[in-house]
Amino acid sequence: MNIGLLISELEDKEVKRICVGASQAANDKGASLVIMPGKYIDSDKHQYSALFDYANTSDFDAIVVDIERIGKETSILRKEAFLKKFDKVPVLTLTETEGFQAVNAVETDHDQFEQLGYEAVCDAIFFAKNGVIPPAETAKNFTFVEQPDSDALSIISELGFNLFHKKYETEKAHEILAKAAVNTGINNFGIYLYDKKVKNTTKYPWNIPETISVKSTVVDGSCATFSDGKLSTETDKIFSSYTQKKTTVLLTGAIFVGDYQLGILITEYNPRMLIDHYFESFQGFVTAISRLSYLEKELLKTTEELYEVQEELARDDSVLDHIGDQDYLTGGLNRRGFFAKAYDLLKEEFKPGKFAVVSYIHMESLKGINDIYGHDEGDRAVKKVAKVLQDVFGDSLCGRIRGDEFAVIEITDEEGKSEAIIQEMSMQNGKLLADSPRYINHLQYAICEFSYDDNLSLREMLKETDENLQRIKGNII
Repeated sequence: MNIGLLISELEDKEVKRICVGASQAANDKGASLVIMPGKYIDSDKHQYSALFDYANTSDFDAIVVDIERIGKETSILRKEAFLKKFDKVPVLTLTETEGFQAVNAVETDHDQFEQLGYEAVCDAIFFAKNGVIPPAETAKNFTFVEQPDSDALSIISELGFNLFHKKYETEKAHEILAKAAVNTGINNFGIYLYDKKVKNTTKYPWNIPETISVKSTVVDGSCATFSDGKLSTETDKIFSSYTQKKTTVLLTGAIFVGDYQLGILITEYNPRMLIDHYFESFQGFVTAISRLSYLEKELLKTTEELYEVQEELARDDSVLDHIGDQDYLTGGLNRRGFFAKAYDLLKEEFKPGKFAVVSYIHMESLKGINDIYGHDEGDRAVKKVAKVLQDVFGDSLCGRIRGDEFAVIEITDEEGKSEAIIQEMSMQNGKLLADSPRYINHLQYAICEFSYDDNLSLREMLKETDENLQRIKGNII
């Protein structure tokens, strides 16, 4: 039996006491408990609350939500909407909430919040099995002893030293964290990262990916680490590897940087976790090394792409393409000129609130025209296409980046402008086809729109647009 407990933050004294009672109930009843401190919905801490999305999973038999604290900064309607999104698992609320099943109220002055946490887990276990709330539990005694701050400081200090003073270049930071967990008595621990960071903003909330990669794990005290992509698991099965053969109490945290979700941290719960800021400090170490992992991966990817560009330039026999900024045939920009001006355009114009519309246009029939009617006719076909693009895109930055390919970029205030451009492009493409009776002069194109993001590069926008074009051309699935 797996129960999820959604709480605000461990620094809240009442929440700490709820966790004490909940963990004791899980141990007494032989159930597994996953504590999820996601702070507050509809606040500037929304990256933390992304953690709650992991609760809507088949890994849980029921979840308990401390909706009053989690939703203290939002409206009643928003609280209801938040609770309704959990459609894969039964939901109980810690306090009375209209339209939702609450756990039994606790009326005692003796360890009130510990009793509430205990009651909540017991009710959730019974409710998952029987669909009803059981009679209230009798009052329990709690023997929790708060850990001294010095314990946390000692562990965090040692961990920081080991991470920043690695003895060997081959030592992996994720492995150091996993071993540190074992050395401090943690027998279950895991760091999971997405292959690509996932954007999550209040305007554009994230969609949790279906799979996630395992970086390091400790299961029953046994430590293992994995290279990028070597081991993946379904996102809604993350907790199963820790709970399927035994009962345990786990604590989780979202790993994020800026507007991007990177993954999730899972660790075995123990009393030390309730020391103020201890868990967040540990979470900070995980975030730092995870961000470094992403940066190293991006650096490797960029290096490989630079080599590919060098090879492409070495193979390209069109010397004119690399001299000056002008395309000798159309009079517009060539590849060199387009990219130089595109980088300047983004730097000067792509600001918050702006949108970039990026287009790739391919003359799919140019090779056939050249083969059948000669290169002079092919040149005339290219010039016709250049005129069509001028009619469609106007003053947008346009360049002929290969013999049969054009690229266009425009910065605009108008969201959704790409739709109008697609319609105009479709109409002009039809006219171009009709105006070429001797042969087919037809264009394949992809037009993508991107909202401003300070982490979004020209390379990433062009790559996504090119991938869309390749799908249209049927080169990739």
